[in-house]
Amino acid sequence: MTVEGVRYGPIEADVDAKTGDNTWLTVSLREGRNREIRRVMDHLGLAVSRLIRVAYGPFQLGTLERGGIEEIPARVLREQLPADAGAPPPLPRHR
Repeated sequence: MTVEGVRYGPIEADVDAKTGDNTWLTVSLREGRNREIRRVMDHLGLAVSRLIRVAYGPFQLGTLERGGIEEIPARVLREQLPADAGAPPPLPRHR
């Protein structure tokens, strides 16, 4: 979808619940650009009153406090991230 000249990648959305005028969605993104959910929902005519992040990549946030941090053990990082995550891109080959 392109909104105001910005092309956004795929967004998956599932309806979790409806209560009165409110609908709770679970939304999954691949890239997460600045205010992406709000801009796309607005483009679709839907108002967003609150966003709650429940995961970041493969990591569930659980009961982590807002602004809180928690160290992720190296073993868990190795298990959750691809082997080349964070690696610099390969150098171009010269012929």
